[in-house]
Amino acid sequence: MIVLVAGFSMVSADVGQVYAYHYHGGGYYHHGGGYYGGYYGGGYGWGGYGLYSYYYPYYYGYAYYPYYYGLGYGMGYGMGYGGYGYSYPYSYYGQPTQYQLTVNVDPSSASTAVSGGGSYNQGSSATFTANQNIIQVSQNTRYVFSGWTGDYTGTGLSGSITMDAAKTVTAVYKTQYYLSVNTPANVPSIQGAGWYNAGDPATISMSAQTVGGTDSRLVFNGWSVDGNNGPTDTTLTVQMNAPHSVNAQYKQQYYLTVSTDQGTASGSGWYDAGSYAQISATTPPSPFYGVNMVFNGWNGAVDSASSQSTRVLMDGPKSVTGTWRADSTVLYGTIAAVAVAIALIVGAFLVTQRRKQVVTTTYAAPNVKESKAKSSKVESTN
Repeated sequence: MIVLVAGFSMVSADVGQVYAYHYHGGGYYHHGGGYYGGYYGGGYGWGGYGLYSYYYPYYYGYAYYPYYYGLGYGMGYGMGYGGYGYSYPYSYYGQPTQYQLTVNVDPSSASTAVSGGGSYNQGSSATFTANQNIIQVSQNTRYVFSGWTGDYTGTGLSGSITMDAAKTVTAVYKTQYYLSVNTPANVPSIQGAGWYNAGDPATISMSAQTVGGTDSRLVFNGWSVDGNNGPTDTTLTVQMNAPHSVNAQYKQQYYLTVSTDQGTASGSGWYDAGSYAQISATTPPSPFYGVNMVFNGWNGAVDSASSQSTRVLMDGPKSVTGTWRADSTVLYGTIAAVAVAIALIVGAFLVTQRRKQVVTTTYAAPNVKESKAKSSKVESTN
């Protein structure tokens, strides 16, 4: 007697790949070589035969029902129960190998910027991502995504890798610092402000060294870096090892005009605001004999208006003029002296002439008397 028994096995839904092994032995109750073959069969018999089956189904998320078949075979003679075929299937399910994907970030302070790390089945594809291209750390510091290193290289924000072993990937971010460049309101802006990789040099240049008009201007006076005075060259290089603030320093200047109506004036030019300008005027030559040019003073805001050499406070554009007057004292003195001399000469001459007249009269008088005597004598004779 041959009994064919079909075994039915239900496998519940699972995710992943499952390896199944099933064995259906021969019938538990069978004649002959079976456990109770001679006892109930009263004769000889053959034991049951089993059927082995191997299945490697792939199923994901739905129920799968494989069928397993067992063959029980028994034969008996004489009294007793007929052969029974009964199968005892058994099975086991193996777990797939898994590998760990480690996703790091450099610098480590940006650890929240990446995702995708974890355990993955052998042979599967793992995807990892840098969630942000730019991470703003502070107003003047940031991280900028540069690329991946480790078991994967690339510059995209996301990547994939086959998990045939434990893997490690690192998202590399570059640290950048901001360079601010400031100028006064009336000065054109300077190129060079912006973000720089940590450790890189930043070079900025000054193109407009003088800005202003005819009597007021701004003149480049050097750089200040983070509040500290720097070089006065028109080009500056800053090492970006931290955020930096650069100021282009300008000084205010005003123009001073110095003139004079006589002679030569000195001191005209540009002066720093708040400084003092030294000015002077040279004495002009005498226009003619006896007349001297005398400084009459300055017209304008000066320290000492009557001094030929003085100073001017340059708190704005200024204009001063030196004035002169003619001094004829020498001329008048000379004329008076000449007049006195002439008068003295004339007086001396007159005195001399008068003296001559007196002498002449004195010597002429006796002759008259003598003439009169002679005349009287003649008349007496007659």
